[in-house]
Amino acid sequence: MDNLKSFLTTRLLAVAAAAGALEMIVQVAVQGVLLPLAGYLAKTSPETGLVRGTDLFMILRSILFGNAQGAVLGIMARSQVLLLLMLSLFLVLVPVVTGLIVYSRIVAARVNELQKSRDAEREAYYAERNLMLSDFAHDLRTPIMTISGYAGAISDGVVTDPEMKAEYIDAIRRKSDRMSGLINLLFEYVKLGSTGFALHKKECDINELAAETAAALYTDMEDAGMELEADIPEEPFIADADKAQAGRIINNLLVNAMRHNERGTQIAVLVNRLAGMEEIAVADTGVKIEKDPEQLFEPFVKGDDARSGDKGSGLGLSISKKIADMHGWELTLVQPYGKYTKAFVLRVPEK
Repeated sequence: MDNLKSFLTTRLLAVAAAAGALEMIVQVAVQGVLLPLAGYLAKTSPETGLVRGTDLFMILRSILFGNAQGAVLGIMARSQVLLLLMLSLFLVLVPVVTGLIVYSRIVAARVNELQKSRDAEREAYYAERNLMLSDFAHDLRTPIMTISGYAGAISDGVVTDPEMKAEYIDAIRRKSDRMSGLINLLFEYVKLGSTGFALHKKECDINELAAETAAALYTDMEDAGMELEADIPEEPFIADADKAQAGRIINNLLVNAMRHNERGTQIAVLVNRLAGMEEIAVADTGVKIEKDPEQLFEPFVKGDDARSGDKGSGLGLSISKKIADMHGWELTLVQPYGKYTKAFVLRVPEK
């Protein structure tokens, strides 16, 4: 809307300036040529068949009060003075009328252009939404099929060995947990964009939050065969933040690094203090991401094209990006990052 206002304002000023310049030229022509000529002819004797000053008064009175229309038409038919006056009035109005016509055409063209752009955006939105739903359905279908197959095997008595039955039940539990995680992620993503959602900001020590989040995932990193390194200053860094949502950013970045890298990968949480801000980098020594960095933050987009049920939903980065934007922070992908292959860097301004 602001762009449209700016566009229309600049075009209005341009058209007004052009109409004003043309108006000045017309005024010079009318005042310097046509009106003096009309004044000269108005003083001419009636024998010449031209209108006099008294005839002009009759014309004005007839126009105002609607009387003696036949006399007026007769006078107009033989009046060069009136024709000159009408021509002068016409020329004076030409720049204004022309400016209005030109501006209206500019506005109509711009509105049509914006309408086409909105139609294209709407189509792209619906296409993206349908793709999201399709991907989400795909990610849910795999564990549902596994649960259905294992539960059917147990129910039908196909599996009788206690150890295998326990294994099937454990698989059902893990797949159920994954489905629950997917639904929770989708809920969080939708909630962030809902009308009633708002951040609850207050003073928060970002360094303490980063340390707590990294410590909570330390055991999971070890179980995944990865090494977690943390270089976080003990000095507090205070920022205005929703602590729960800000912690979700760092948690999602760490979980993303853990899920999309091989065993033996080194993962690090690195905090650098800059002028008026702080950088929190979640870096790793895994494979470089080849996708467009901007696309990575779109929902259901994954760094690896190969689909795998255990590689995440593709919502974690999108949620992190949304939360960062709502805080007014910046989240970017940097490749390489020091000795690390890549890093997702969150820049937080100081309170």
